[in-house]
Amino acid sequence: KGEIGVLHGAMSYLLQDDDGQIVEPHSISAGLDYPGVGPEHSFLKDIGRAEYYSITDDEALEAFKRVSRLEGIIPALETSHALAYLEKICPTLPNGTKVVVNFSGRGDKDVHTAIKHLKL
Repeated sequence: KGEIGVLHGAMSYLLQDDDGQIVEPHSISAGLDYPGVGPEHSFLKDIGRAEYYSITDDEALEAFKRVSRLEGIIPALETSHALAYLEKICPTLPNGTKVVVNFSGRGDKDVHTAIKHLKL
């Protein structure tokens, strides 16, 4: 979704309007609630070494619940976004494909946010 622009002195992909003004993003995950990406990510996208996808809050919360229930691991909400996308992409991968997901952060800091949004 991002378009090239300048934020904090760095040219990168940003969420912005037609006038180049920053559009406030939304994510249930505080770590993903930012209008841009770093220049390194922009470079990797431009050379075709990385692709980026979006996941809804509801999809991330479902992944959060599923991993907590099935594995006994409380993932951070940022990680929950990656896990939700993993569920989408796995059916399209050839049998035997190995996938690595980095569980970054601690999910215990996100439990209160998850409870509030899941209305538990």
